[in-house]
Amino acid sequence: MIKNRGSFLTFISLLFGFQQAHATEFPVCKEYYFIEEGKTASKQSFLEKILHENPNNVECMLKLASVYFRNNKVANGFDLVRRAYALDPSYVEKRNISKVLDLALRLSRLKELADKNKDKDLWNELGNTYFDMGIFKEALEAFNESLQLDPSQTKIKILSALCYGNLNEMKKSAALLKEIVLEKPYDFYGNYYYGKVLKNELDKPEEGLKYIKMAEYIFYHENPQFENEDEKAFLENDLKDELR
Repeated sequence: MIKNRGSFLTFISLLFGFQQAHATEFPVCKEYYFIEEGKTASKQSFLEKILHENPNNVECMLKLASVYFRNNKVANGFDLVRRAYALDPSYVEKRNISKVLDLALRLSRLKELADKNKDKDLWNELGNTYFDMGIFKEALEAFNESLQLDPSQTKIKILSALCYGNLNEMKKSAALLKEIVLEKPYDFYGNYYYGKVLKNELDKPEEGLKYIKMAEYIFYHENPQFENEDEKAFLENDLKDELR
């Protein structure tokens, strides 16, 4: 259930660390280098103040994007990259950030369109993209926007619950999964994940097994739909492991 999100964020951190060491200096940003390493809150406040006073400072935008990425505020970082590129494309293209430029532009634009058009499908596309990258905070925010437009989306509720789990907010994950099984008692994924969270994360093995057994019944008697045969085989084996 818990998905590793280290690789993408590690790449971002290394990327921006390299960029900071090689960026052209803007006088307005020179004080940035005198802030002690590791004090990301101080760096963020300093850079936000600079951008408030000088909103077209491209270098400070990229430095603040770096801080946002390191603080797992990926969507905020992407928005700044897009703003910087709109102001000075040649400067941004010469920085190491150009390696993630296409992704930043695409996701920032997708978020803008989803918000402008109040389109649940666009919010879901954004959420699924972040989820597949292991960036669960932004995925959850996108799914929440979608659910505000259409609360009946069971699959998106499941994904939101998985986001909470990956963010180590197990009680919130369990609460959302409980809501699903109350609404749809024969939903396979609702019972399966609710049972696993109760049994393995919230130390409620007996209650958890009840829902895992229900998931097993649904698996063999209700013909639930799975993405492919590999997923079906994995879930069948996992159910057996959980019920041993």
